Amino acid sequence: MIDNLVRMYEQGAITADHLVVQSLEMVDPRVPALVLGVLPPAVLERMLKYVREYRPGAMRTNYSRQPAADQIEAAKGWIEANAEQLRLCV
Repeated sequence: MIDNLVRMYEQGAITADHLVVQSLEMVDPRVPALVLGVLPPAVLERMLKYVREYRPGAMRTNYSRQPAADQIEAAKGWIEANAEQLRLCV
């Protein structure tokens, strides 16, 4: 599923924001690398901005359901811990 979404993003069929929200919804908080590890750096940078600005109960999306707080925290922690290795501008 995540590979298909990344392919759609690369082909211009979905936006980075769409990929961010859809990916976050798929994150297993125990193993976030399974989803996050296949995302392009530009998407991970956008995702980090999203998770840092996340406000539970106040965010809305028309892409899918909102990711859960534990998915948000797992993604934030994983991206921040791996930012240097991924060469992200954070």
